[in-house]
Amino acid sequence: MTSEGSTRVLNAGFTAVLVLVAAGAATETLVPVAAGVSFLLIALMVFAYPPKMAALLFTVQVAFTTMFLARLGFYAGPFPIRIDDAIQIWIFVMWIGAVIDGEGSVRPTGVSRLILLLMALSVASFIHGVARGYDPESAGLFLKTMLGYLFYFPAMWLLREGKNRELLVRTLVWVSIAASIWVLFKGFTGGEGVYERATSGLRVTSRELNVVMIGLFIAGFMLWKRGGFLPVLPAAAAILLMGAAILLGQSRALWLAVAAGAMAAFLGDMAREGRAGVRLGPVVSRALLVLVFTVGSVAFVAAAGLLTPGDVAARGGGADGGLIGDISLWARFLSWYEILVTVTASPFTLMFGTGFGHEIHYFRPDLLSMVSIPYVDGSFFQLLLNTGLVGTVLLAMLYARGITGGFRLTARAVSSEDAVTGMWLTASFTALVIAALSSSLITNYRFSCIWAFLFALLDSRLADQGEKRLRKTEE
Repeated sequence: MTSEGSTRVLNAGFTAVLVLVAAGAATETLVPVAAGVSFLLIALMVFAYPPKMAALLFTVQVAFTTMFLARLGFYAGPFPIRIDDAIQIWIFVMWIGAVIDGEGSVRPTGVSRLILLLMALSVASFIHGVARGYDPESAGLFLKTMLGYLFYFPAMWLLREGKNRELLVRTLVWVSIAASIWVLFKGFTGGEGVYERATSGLRVTSRELNVVMIGLFIAGFMLWKRGGFLPVLPAAAAILLMGAAILLGQSRALWLAVAAGAMAAFLGDMAREGRAGVRLGPVVSRALLVLVFTVGSVAFVAAAGLLTPGDVAARGGGADGGLIGDISLWARFLSWYEILVTVTASPFTLMFGTGFGHEIHYFRPDLLSMVSIPYVDGSFFQLLLNTGLVGTVLLAMLYARGITGGFRLTARAVSSEDAVTGMWLTASFTALVIAALSSSLITNYRFSCIWAFLFALLDSRLADQGEKRLRKTEE
């Protein structure tokens, strides 16, 4: 099939997915929708090109909720296979075929080595957990999520062509905007994950907001540098939409992550080569830009009647007794304490953990009961429990390399495109680490292949930048 033909097939597929999902949601006919979507995806796997399949993968992961994806899946032993898993598997098959043909080899980097070590440890932790008698399905879910980081390798293959890079970045922006619209729509209509807080008003819980944060950074830095595919007005509108959705999520960790990510990116930009120290003008202009869009997002949700400025201030300040009186935060502290007690029981457990599937038993003050669960709020504590200090250190080193690599790409940027990409990646990796301190988005959530794509994008752009600098030196 020609490139134009595959594009038409994929566009038709995107449209059909949206129609089928909307029809299923309106009529509650899940089985026909599942059959229709599954048939469509199988057809696309046969006919579409790898970059278009990767774009479809990102769209499905962000557009469909975890529950909806699970209903469209099946089991392969202890592993539940969803439609997004099937797309990933097919992309891997195509990449392996390219490797066999001599076209898909990936040059070793520090990131690739860390990912391989982390994946080897994850497989060992799965075997460890199953050998100790833990629930194979629970252990398999942890392993499947961690294996999503292997998407780095086919992503590096796809990113060799600039047009593929632009396609996938565009996809992340548009699905982030779509997810924002969906969150705002749920704020108006209610439903699952929507509730009214006594102290801070309406809240819409949505894991998709973690990807919206990534899209917000892309649009924001494109607007700041005036480089990329988003003109000024669409970029400004996208920022307001995504900012409003993140506000409506009422996650203080996500708010802090966005602020920390933006600050790290701005520091990288101010450190760009050729600049004579830190100038007051750029610092003030950046602060004003953030302030304007923050106020604009608050005004947006206030004008829509969803949240008042007082609600936002209450959630960010002393709502629920502030941080000291936050019962959910104390529940995290108690779970982390139990993990520390568990892993320090023996030197082996401290180094290599308990294996995937281990359940910790502790008191949840927010539920007023004892619970036994394998899932922990906090990615680094999750890996400390399951893979020990070794896994925690590897994860920390991986994301530290992402932050420093993004900072280096920004500081050495010679074009607005490099500067935008560097700032975006610096902000994204910083924000993911901050958010992962109190949630498990980089270890337990379904978006690990998207995080792997960010690492691949970083390495591919650093390689391009190195080649440009070498040619410039030779000239």
